[in-house]
Amino acid sequence: MRGDSQNTKSLNQGQATINRHGKVAGMKSFAPILKRLEAVPDPRRAEGKRYALVPILLFSILAIVTGANSYRGIETFIAVHRKRLNKAFGLRWRQAPAHTSIRSILIGLAPSDVEAAFRAYAADLDGGAQKTGSQGPGRVLAIDGKTLRGSFDAFHDSAAKQVLSAFAADTMLILAHIEIDAKSNEIPAAQQLLAELDVAGRIVTLDALHAQKTFEAASAKGIHLIVQLKANQKSLCRQVRTGVATTAPLSQCETEDADRRNRHETRTVTVFDASNIIASTDWCSLIAAVIRVERRVLAFNPATGQWKTTRETSFYLSNKSIDAELAGKAIRDHWRIENSNHHLRDVTLDEDRSRIRTNPGIFARLRSFAANILRFNQKRSIRQDRYANALGGLSHIGRLAYR
Repeated sequence: MRGDSQNTKSLNQGQATINRHGKVAGMKSFAPILKRLEAVPDPRRAEGKRYALVPILLFSILAIVTGANSYRGIETFIAVHRKRLNKAFGLRWRQAPAHTSIRSILIGLAPSDVEAAFRAYAADLDGGAQKTGSQGPGRVLAIDGKTLRGSFDAFHDSAAKQVLSAFAADTMLILAHIEIDAKSNEIPAAQQLLAELDVAGRIVTLDALHAQKTFEAASAKGIHLIVQLKANQKSLCRQVRTGVATTAPLSQCETEDADRRNRHETRTVTVFDASNIIASTDWCSLIAAVIRVERRVLAFNPATGQWKTTRETSFYLSNKSIDAELAGKAIRDHWRIENSNHHLRDVTLDEDRSRIRTNPGIFARLRSFAANILRFNQKRSIRQDRYANALGGLSHIGRLAYR
């Protein structure tokens, strides 16, 4: 049996056929995502292309949108919907590609090529989401690393792969990734990401690993950067703690979070001019403000009927002046990458249990394509939306907005 031997142009023509002849009622255009996927080079030799690359990429993403978490899940999605996919996209597939064929096609791709397509499409969605959201000050781009836990390969003695992601806290979309070299860490990867991304109008937040060179990279591009200060910078941490005790604050604000069950949190954010606090350090030309966040949490234990009080003080460094209210918002928004991205990938998209070991960054990026589409169209929880997409089938996912 022969698969599709047509070039990917048929996919563009497919939607016109749908609309003109009404073959799949109510289906919206896939043109925005197809435009980006067509830019991914196909490394296979011409006579080996039984299944065209673009439909494999698109159907893999749509399969994840409907609940697939593996190559076998993608094969099942295509097999179930093959006839309608053929009709919708002008294909002539007589059978679904085997999961081994899908795997072979995807792991043969260059991560940089898939990443370029992903960033372009993520920028499209981010621009569309901003039109309906806030574009005021304090929009945060959170950068944080994540381990693909199941990607370790004991046979070849290779550790699990790590990926650094950039997450827009306002639109809840993943904008970029970069794979962290096995012999390196997040710091050079973050510096490369800052150099490559256009983050105009956003505050970039990072965790405590990052040091002077990251601030230098941010300053070179005029990026507003906020980084948490922890014990990995022992002398600087000690100097900041001592300095804020004798420095008058520039601004201060207090917020309360009292609507959570059995929990009441009060946060006091104070901003200090950094010039005197770090005057004698190598950081003096890089840091404009020191931010102190004091948290007081009252937690009720139903078993004992008692309230327990905990207190915590954290410090952050900003390379630009900032007021306390905006600083507090940016710091809180940073944790959305944990709650709204990492948790989504680990639990809903089952990334932690994935045992893909060969070129796992490709499937991770396909998850990100799907996660962004789900966020862009979110009506319920992502888990429930995936379930609805699975029940509704091709007609349902055809009515989603892809830009």
